Amino acid sequence: RNIDNPIVKVFPDEFDSQFCSDPKVYRDGDHWIMFYFGLGKEGKASIMVAHSQDLLHWTKDKEPLYQAGGHPQGLDQQHAHKTSLVYNASNKTFYLYYCAVGSKGRGVGLVTSKTLDTVSSAVESDRSTKR
Repeated sequence: RNIDNPIVKVFPDEFDSQFCSDPKVYRDGDHWIMFYFGLGKEGKASIMVAHSQDLLHWTKDKEPLYQAGGHPQGLDQQHAHKTSLVYNASNKTFYLYYCAVGSKGRGVGLVTSKTLDTVSSAVESDRSTKR
């Protein structure tokens, strides 16, 4: 066990103030990126991101990569969590699948992006591909 556990800590008034869970870690060029979900004080789970150079020390983004309630039709009104990331080399696009809980019940949501490091492009791309 790592003596510095937990390596991603929760703090009051953040989007993961209650807990963080289900980390998925990927290599991104010269560093590592972790997708996880955080449960905030409002009881909503959002997709969070942390970065590391050595897999031991992590710096988390203060804002979610994708905040619960981001889908315009309520698909993920309550939760956006438990991610799976796939890269399609043929169109140079990342596909971030996530469990969605909202007004339509439970389902799988999708956020797409050309890069891993640009949060706004992932969210904007997601909004532009909704049907």
